[in-house]
Amino acid sequence: MSRRPPLAALEGPCCAGKTTLGHLLLRDLHGLTIAFAPCYADHAGGGRFLPRQEAHSVSEREQALRELLRLEAGRLALLPSGSDLILADRSVHTLLAHSYALEQLTGIGVFEPSVRLLRASPLAAWPELVMYLDLPQQAVEGRNNGKFPPRSIYTDPGFNAAIRSYFLRLAGQNAPRLAWLDATLDLPVLARLAEAQLRQMVRNRDAEGAV
Repeated sequence: MSRRPPLAALEGPCCAGKTTLGHLLLRDLHGLTIAFAPCYADHAGGGRFLPRQEAHSVSEREQALRELLRLEAGRLALLPSGSDLILADRSVHTLLAHSYALEQLTGIGVFEPSVRLLRASPLAAWPELVMYLDLPQQAVEGRNNGKFPPRSIYTDPGFNAAIRSYFLRLAGQNAPRLAWLDATLDLPVLARLAEAQLRQMVRNRDAEGAV
């Protein structure tokens, strides 16, 4: 059986520009065939079809994760074959980051059960590369423009700070490789930085296959 193409994920707070950057790379990254996996909300047909993030118990959070894992499998199943790489708008690390943030905000111990559930699931696709688009909270609020309503958890300063903390923790691990990108940069500059990371990932996978 052929191996799955290398998987890279765009991560970061809402309004960081992940979807915009993903579509730009899909259009302009010449010489590589990219399969683009839309974010969970886009795949589901809108955020209203996603399970609530504001879980009040471990079991409620685990139920939400199982629903999100079904979306994970669904969005990847629709990708064309024969691609050089898969670029995903968010990944299972989003799901873990949200569990981590919920635990920080509520004190409910949802993070470790979330890790166990996702690690045990055959539906979870773990990226080799995570590109985190770092955006200050003030910029998140400035870019929102009514996309998320007032008091939304996705624009909450404490929630976003905890999300960022999760990815800072992830940067200290051996895998996945994490690239920290400044989302306030002009889009063409950001795209060049992301392109360099993707090309390096493909070279690394090719080198491993040649051994």
